[in-house]
Amino acid sequence: QVRVQGKPQFVSIVGSISPCTGSPTMDVRAFLTKNFLILGLLSVITFGLIFPEPGLALGAVRIASLTLPNLAIYTIFVVSGLCLNSFSEALQYKALTLGIVLVLGVTPLLAIPILHLGELDSSLNYSLLQGMALFCIVPTTLSSGVTMITQAKGNVSLAILLTSVTNVMGVLTMSWSASRVFSTSVEIDPMAMLFELVCLTLIPLCVGMTLRRLVTPLREFAIRRKTPLGLSQNSCILLVVWLMISKAQKEIAVASPADLSLCLSLAAGVHLIYRLVGYVAATTARLKPQEWVTIVLMSSQKSLPVCVSVLAALPAALQPRTGLFILPCIMAHAAQLIIDSVLAVRWEVQAEIKASLL
Repeated sequence: QVRVQGKPQFVSIVGSISPCTGSPTMDVRAFLTKNFLILGLLSVITFGLIFPEPGLALGAVRIASLTLPNLAIYTIFVVSGLCLNSFSEALQYKALTLGIVLVLGVTPLLAIPILHLGELDSSLNYSLLQGMALFCIVPTTLSSGVTMITQAKGNVSLAILLTSVTNVMGVLTMSWSASRVFSTSVEIDPMAMLFELVCLTLIPLCVGMTLRRLVTPLREFAIRRKTPLGLSQNSCILLVVWLMISKAQKEIAVASPADLSLCLSLAAGVHLIYRLVGYVAATTARLKPQEWVTIVLMSSQKSLPVCVSVLAALPAALQPRTGLFILPCIMAHAAQLIIDSVLAVRWEVQAEIKASLL
């Protein structure tokens, strides 16, 4: 427990802060809500590895020629657009430009040495390295980062705008960079991947944003029901991950402990490097405290839903290995949640202390 202005708080396994209600039922519910994605990922990975048959059966289902993963990804990005707030305080041009450069220009470069590891040691599972490289090239996170910015008392509007801009621009950059990441396995047409990513991510995101702007009842619903909508997004991510893990169960089962340990180490190491780069860049740019917190957090985070959408857009020849590709992404996502949530709690407590002294 920690105390903020005399009120007892508890910290979840990913560092989120919540008031102790005194009711065990309410505390458990709050814990499950805050850690829904992490607990869900652990559950679906375990289930998919032990019982792959249900996932394989659902993976073959088509609804109006669309697969269940495609429908889930459409839902994720429509809901993301529906939940995006206004940008009234977002036009901090120096911070916004720095964030875009870090997210789309600097942090993806780490994919190069990661892929080079496969050349240094041919015994490494190259599919796992490709999955880790994929995590490096995607834009910043869609929801958890903004939530942490809110908790850490950063500039929420700037975080939302940075998320929107990098995810829209990222559709263009990822079509080229992803084709390079996976080109050693099969030839990929960047323009074909661009078309797939536009259909899977950009169009649904714009549909959600348009609905929020034009349909007042939907906008009010998104404001009132932000938590359930977030859980629905996470449920869609869990569905896609489960189907991917089930499809690649045989390949995952024979992966060596050394390869999996390397992935776990890379997951934590990559995020710490991103955090250091963001810290140095934001400090050198002399950003205001709120913008500093926002850039340091957002530039070090990557989007798991976008990883899922890229994998869904890969050619059919690579689809059986998407379960291997997604594993490092899940590890890296968990690492950034745990590390950044702890720091967000620390910054929140510091902000509360400063406020209490004013």
